[in-house]
Amino acid sequence: MVARWPFPILLTVVFITPTLAQGPKREAVETILNEALPIGRLDIAKERLVDHLAQDPQDSHAQYGLGLVSVLESVRNLGQNLHRYGLRPTMQQIPILRLPVPENPNPEPITHENYNALLQQFIDDLSQAARVLEQVTDDNVKLKVKVGMIRLDLDGNGHADEDETFWKIFTSVAWRAAKLGDEEKEFPIGFDRADVHWLIGYTHLLRGMVEAWLAYDTREFFALLAPTFFSGASRESPLTPGGAGFDPNSIADAIAAIHLINFELDDASRMFASRRHLLAMIAQSRLVWEYALKETDDDREWIPNAQQTSLTPLRVTEQQIQGWRQFQDEAEAVLNGERLLPHWRIKKKGLGINLQKVFDEPREFDLVLWLHGVGVLPFVEEGDVVSDATARSIGAAFQGRFLAFAVWFQ
Repeated sequence: MVARWPFPILLTVVFITPTLAQGPKREAVETILNEALPIGRLDIAKERLVDHLAQDPQDSHAQYGLGLVSVLESVRNLGQNLHRYGLRPTMQQIPILRLPVPENPNPEPITHENYNALLQQFIDDLSQAARVLEQVTDDNVKLKVKVGMIRLDLDGNGHADEDETFWKIFTSVAWRAAKLGDEEKEFPIGFDRADVHWLIGYTHLLRGMVEAWLAYDTREFFALLAPTFFSGASRESPLTPGGAGFDPNSIADAIAAIHLINFELDDASRMFASRRHLLAMIAQSRLVWEYALKETDDDREWIPNAQQTSLTPLRVTEQQIQGWRQFQDEAEAVLNGERLLPHWRIKKKGLGINLQKVFDEPREFDLVLWLHGVGVLPFVEEGDVVSDATARSIGAAFQGRFLAFAVWFQ
């Protein structure tokens, strides 16, 4: 005999029951993350999440958790590689080199090939993290993670110490460092679907930056500055090494570094890949806001809409969201060569730099000649140039704090 259920009950079974089931799944994944990550055991978190997915391959919460762990693995591996070669603590103002890794009294010797290899590993690790995150398909996915309590074994000694918390990393690279008290340092974030795309977008941004660097032959540049960056780099020169701040030796090194940013092209395909990553970042950023603008809750949002509470000192307004969308359109058009970039020495109306050609038809890069103007001439053509009015409009939307919002919004 076939049971005949009333239609309202049938609707409840079909639609409501799966939603209720999400609660225990989410809580189970949050428990895994908030137990394993504060003791620096990414391996335990990964193993438990993989086992969880083996039992329930469609659990987007577990897939999301695995993606978060994969991103953290990328950061940890980079930190361990930098520590292996004795990254100096004075280098924390340099992109990629600003992780607060512990000092290494016995570093391994580092060569240009070693440095490029660690950068390639960073690309590979981020690619893997992005592939994991791309498997998240549930629009209602959400994980509350105590980000400030996460520890990462940055020196590779097998355990994460007090000074290897993600909080320390966060305060080394973010503007929020001095604004939180001890009770706030757990810094729980409610990672939702918008943040899936935010994380994927950041993997593309970082990969794009590193691919562009690896596209060029930087051996001479590395030979000069590596001893300043790494205690594991040999210094055969009798010249006194640079220090921190306004040390005259560091100033002299900086001047020489500018002179040596005259790179021969080594691998054109990496520049091509770099542009693709930057375009992918823009596509992911659009998805961030597609999902963020649909949200009606207000639960520890990392990327809030104008009606939600910000976890940062910055506040999001409708004007800023529209300004960001305008920037996305302009940036995409510039990367595709549909809009041209102005140069301070090119005054003729309708002439500008085709950035698509810079990436897809790369040449030697000489910083001084680019600033001078003669270095950009192979890429100058006639077309629609980004106007000062457009730049002012975008800047006005962020009240002069565009860079801070750009780092946050990505």
